[in-house]
Amino acid sequence: MKAFQSSSQTNGILFVLAIWLLSRLLIIAAMQLLAPLVFTSPVHTEWALGSSPHDFVPGYIPQRGWELFSHWDGKWYRSIAIEGYEYVNDGQQHSIAFFPLFPVVLRGVMSLGLQFEVAAPLVNNLALLGTVILLYFWVAESHSIQTAKWVAAVFVLYPSSLFGTVAYTEGLFLLVSTAALRAYDQHHYGWAAFWGALASASRVFGMSLIPAFLFLAWKEARPPIAYVTGLAASGGLLLFCLYSGVRFGDPLAFIHTQQGWEHESLLEIVKNALTLDKTSLFAVLALSISVFLLWRFRTQMPPVVTAYGVVSLVLLLSAGVTSGLSTASTARYLYGIVSVSVGLGLWLTRYPRWGYALLCYFAILLFQDAFHFAGWDFVG
Repeated sequence: MKAFQSSSQTNGILFVLAIWLLSRLLIIAAMQLLAPLVFTSPVHTEWALGSSPHDFVPGYIPQRGWELFSHWDGKWYRSIAIEGYEYVNDGQQHSIAFFPLFPVVLRGVMSLGLQFEVAAPLVNNLALLGTVILLYFWVAESHSIQTAKWVAAVFVLYPSSLFGTVAYTEGLFLLVSTAALRAYDQHHYGWAAFWGALASASRVFGMSLIPAFLFLAWKEARPPIAYVTGLAASGGLLLFCLYSGVRFGDPLAFIHTQQGWEHESLLEIVKNALTLDKTSLFAVLALSISVFLLWRFRTQMPPVVTAYGVVSLVLLLSAGVTSGLSTASTARYLYGIVSVSVGLGLWLTRYPRWGYALLCYFAILLFQDAFHFAGWDFVG
């Protein structure tokens, strides 16, 4: 029996490594091989002075190298890791908008002698791999090995998994949030509090763990420590607010600086979708499918995964109503909610023929998005 379990675990790890490596090779081929061959003249010459993204260099031509992994938000994380945070309440974009866990980890890795352009994709890729391994064995325990394989395949081939390779926080956030959910599901409250606090220090959706934990503590009549765990998950966010208050005199600076970015209200997104605007239509479709998946498999997923998914979607939709959303980033926001990937994996387990076709389509989009990212095209 032990030999069988050991063999099953080894096969599971090998499967995860293979599917993760295949998906990352697609990204590398698109960014390091194809993009430099196609983009032979300066990209985005139409951007006027002052309207270009942070740290974009006019006349830029993509060339093979680590730098291709650090476009868009990666430039913000680079400035934080090297220079620290900056903020002025002037309605413009400032680095305080980005949560601290990722740049803090990068700062530590860079102290070993690695440049940011190497450290950022290294940390993000390893974190994504850790997430897939953790998720695979959790789903295998709660469902089946077959379902675990579908969830893992969806997770690494979904187009937004690109942001688990480039210099973004997705990989690290998914690792700590998934670890927090699994620990809480297994009543390991100390670890759930630890990982939860790291998640709330990683990005705003880490806050979704707090009401999810508290709700389950009440619904399942868990001991008082379960409530303490829910509150402790806010530790990372509270420390970030304390830092912002002491440094800049504004504990909510990360919210106030959001006005420097362009956002659309949820109503505007729906209206644009009705006019068949491609980006808005995709955003509405992705949100609708995510809601359907959580409802359809609400009793089959671990309760903490369902609760976290619901709270995260409510938070996302609430942001769309109050402060607006970056429509083109909707797919990335949803990818950061691990419950959606679990739901999609459960659905594809029931319809494998559709699943293989969908995974091929995802792989094509992943390759395409990686290619465009290297050329400074915005990819959600």
